[in-house]
This record gives sequence, structure tokens and C-alpha cells, in this order.
Amino acid sequence: SREQIDAMLSGNLSFDTKNGEEEDGEGDAPKVAAPVTGPPKLTFPIPGSMEGVKTGSKSVLEVKHVSFRYSKDKEYLLQDCCGKLSLSSRVAICGRNGCGKSTLMTLLCSELTPSENKDGSHGEVWRHHNLRLAYMKQDHLKALGPFFDTSPFVYITERFKEGYDGDLQRRLIEPEDEEEASRRKELAKQHGKYGNEVAELISRTKVGNHLAYEVRWAGLDDPKQNTVEPISKLKAMGLDKVIIACDERIAAKAAGLDQRPLTRREIVRHCEAFGIDEEMCCNRQIRGFSAGQKVRLSLAAIFWTKPHFIALDEPTNYLDVETVDALGKALTTFRGGIIMIEPKSDFVERICNERWQIEDGKMKVEKLNNGVKRQA
Repeated sequence: SREQIDAMLSGNLSFDTKNGEEEDGEGDAPKVAAPVTGPPKLTFPIPGSMEGVKTGSKSVLEVKHVSFRYSKDKEYLLQDCCGKLSLSSRVAICGRNGCGKSTLMTLLCSELTPSENKDGSHGEVWRHHNLRLAYMKQDHLKALGPFFDTSPFVYITERFKEGYDGDLQRRLIEPEDEEEASRRKELAKQHGKYGNEVAELISRTKVGNHLAYEVRWAGLDDPKQNTVEPISKLKAMGLDKVIIACDERIAAKAAGLDQRPLTRREIVRHCEAFGIDEEMCCNRQIRGFSAGQKVRLSLAAIFWTKPHFIALDEPTNYLDVETVDALGKALTTFRGGIIMIEPKSDFVERICNERWQIEDGKMKVEKLNNGVKRQA
């Protein structure tokens, strides 16, 4: 039927079950004073194919001998961590409070830089250059802060107005701290054109088998001064995160995000899949939302890019029982990879089939024999 086709186009996979049909029916029926919170329905969009990755088992994200400590005079929080993730992954990061779970996830999402290992070597986080990754931090409500006096419609329009996730770009491109900023300056003096820093990565190409990027250099605004630099040189300049920011922009374009209209109709339709109705989306200030509704909005925002892989740090915080159940269903049928930190062990059992256990700074990968598989 027409409703089913619409549902499929908007990424709703639940229409082929009896229950899903009833639910969709509810959504399309004339609205009768629906509860303001919206029904506890969550539907995640289909990520679409990923160029260069034909199977669900091929690795798209890897931590290779990664260690981390906050400074050279501190103990290591994480040591020599190794793990692989694919588009079929369903992984939970587990361990006691303060053991480094969120730190590992932030490293994995390239928003922190690994520390030097004890033997002086450097671990790395590798990711496929066509991967679209969405990360919902534990303090994701902070990202909503500047938009408290606006509506979800304004928030999503602002965040994605360039055709990619502006919030993510900022987190990746800006140096984490003074130390990283000065390290980039120092490395630019050695490797940069005339000792200048990289102002922007404009595009990506292949030279032989290796990736290379067109660089616009700080202080050299004439496009003729741009150069094509191999990825190895940019990494030597400490720009791993800036490379990923460029890859994310290109991946967003591959998903057609730059063509996706930021119209009222498109944004409302997207938000409705997360239980935020038109009235809430366009006419209500985010400030007036309950904590659970803000979580739904954060989820709606990270899924605007149709990510292949999602990293969720305690997603069930602030959610009521019905919404936790709806989130469980949506994650079970999500067609991409998942890594999460979640204290609710029954929720983990329901979604995940692999555990990354952190104890005393070491990470151990364990398969869970619970028969959980990616369903879609």
C-alpha cells in the first residue's frame, strides 16, 4: 500500500510485521489529541550501502594497540587495546565505573587522540574512509544547550545546513586542548608548506593505492598554492581527526545529504520516526522537553546522516520503560553496526553478542553465546 511504501522510504522496517502495520496505521490516521510525548515508537533509517564494503563481516573500524592517559605523569587508563568492528557488530563495552569505557568510545570515534604506548610506539584507530559514524555522548544534552530557546526544526536545520553534521565537524577539527594546538603548530613547521598549518582539506583522491587529500594551507589563499598530500604526511602532522572530518563530509555527500532538503516536511517526517510529532518539532521550545524527549531529539539528530555505524554512551538514561523497549526494538532491526555502553545488563543481552570488558586498563574481547544477530 501507499503507506507501506512511504514507511519503507523513510526507513521504517517494521511495516512487514503485523504489529508494525498497526503502529503505522496509528501514525497515518487523523490525529486525535495525541499525547504530547508522542507514541513510544522509534524507527531508525536504513544506512544504505557502503562503497568498498560488500559484506557485514568486513572490518570498518579497528583499535590497534591503543593506550591512553591524561598526561605523561599520570597512570595509563587504557593499555594496548585491540578490537575490530564490522557492520554486523553488536558490541557492549563493559567494566566498573571509572575504568575508561567512555574514554575508549571517544577514542574509537576519533574525538580523542591515543597516548604514546609504554614502549614508545603509537597505537591507532583505523576506520574505513567511506564510513558514516554517529556518536551519542553521555553528555549529549550539552549539545542541545545553545538551542534550548528554539525548536527541534531550527536545531536540525542549523546543525546540518552545510549538508553534513556541523557539530561533529567542529569536534573533529578543533584541537582538543592547548597541547594539541601547539603540537600541530610544531609539526607544521617541519612538514607544512613554507611551515604553514593546514587550513582545510578540500577533497580526496587516490595516488596509486594510497589516499591523498587536496590541502589549502593557512595564509596561502590562492588556490594555485593548494597541494595534494599523501595521508601518511597528514598523519605525521598530527591531523588524523581532520582527515576523518573530511572523510565524513565526503561520506555525507555519498549519502545524498547535501541534496536532502531541510524543509519543514522532511524534518517533521524524520522526527516523527523518533516519536516527536509536528507540533513538538516546529512549535515547542527544546527547553520545555522532558529529559526523555531530549534523548529522542538527540537520536533523531545523529540519525539525520543515515549512519552505517552508531556508538551510544548509556542511551537508556532518562528513558521510561516503554521508550527503552522501543529503543531495543529499533536497535535490534537497525541495519548497521552498533557499539554501546549500557549499565542495564538485560538490555545488553537483548541487543549485543560481543562484550569488550575493561579491567585494570586492559581490554578483553568476549563473544556472548546468546544467539543475538543483526536481524535486518
